[in-house]
Amino acid sequence: MDDDHLALIVTGVFLFAVMICSPWSGLVPNGYVVTPATDADIQNATPSETVEVSFWELPPRVMLLSVILTTFPLMAFPVEFFFFLKMFSYLGYRKIAAASVLDSPARALLYETIVKNPGIYFTELVRITGMKQAPIRYHLAILRLTGKIADLEAPGDTRYFENSGRFTIMEQKVLRSLRNSRERDIFLHLMENPDITRKELVGLMGVSGATISWYTGRLSDDGLIVVTKAGKHARYEISAEVRHLLEKYLDTPAGTRGTTNPDAG
Repeated sequence: MDDDHLALIVTGVFLFAVMICSPWSGLVPNGYVVTPATDADIQNATPSETVEVSFWELPPRVMLLSVILTTFPLMAFPVEFFFFLKMFSYLGYRKIAAASVLDSPARALLYETIVKNPGIYFTELVRITGMKQAPIRYHLAILRLTGKIADLEAPGDTRYFENSGRFTIMEQKVLRSLRNSRERDIFLHLMENPDITRKELVGLMGVSGATISWYTGRLSDDGLIVVTKAGKHARYEISAEVRHLLEKYLDTPAGTRGTTNPDAG
């Protein structure tokens, strides 16, 4: 590397350091103040129209950044990293502690709905609360970050639970299945007749054999039933632990609410 290139790099690093570290770097003519958005702002916000501006209308600091990144492309990562830190340094952030997370009426409503409906899925939250999807996703993220809720994930299926140690993983799986009407019906038939076959389930539930195989396969993957095959026949077994949980929740609101949709989850 010759002296000219070294001088350019040193100059660029120096300008970048001055820009980041200077206490006046955020002060530009006709500047503006950014304040954190409130929950009401987020719920009622509408997209703003975009307006194209020329390079010469940009603040001096942004112009300088553009020149530096054009001259030294490899500095893109450190610029983004320090810009991220600077954003928090100058603008601050709205700290949401676990003790105050439910001060938001929207989050309180979501949390109360989840507590009353363990294993609830997203579309149910939309329907029950009447809130729009975007605010629900935002508030669910806050509730997760503050440890108020936990979620049980499966491919294409996320269920929400109160995060207070109230439910074991096995309980969460049982409650999730009980919120699906077909899986709940399978459990009921297996509880009443432990020796029932796949063919008998098809007749009792009025669905195809492929449908029964799909649902029992999912229950087996979750460890809720054991499927054994003898020739063309399949039999199902429920473990003692799962049977105890089914007896606990089948006749409770937690085990019966939200089971009218056979395709839920």
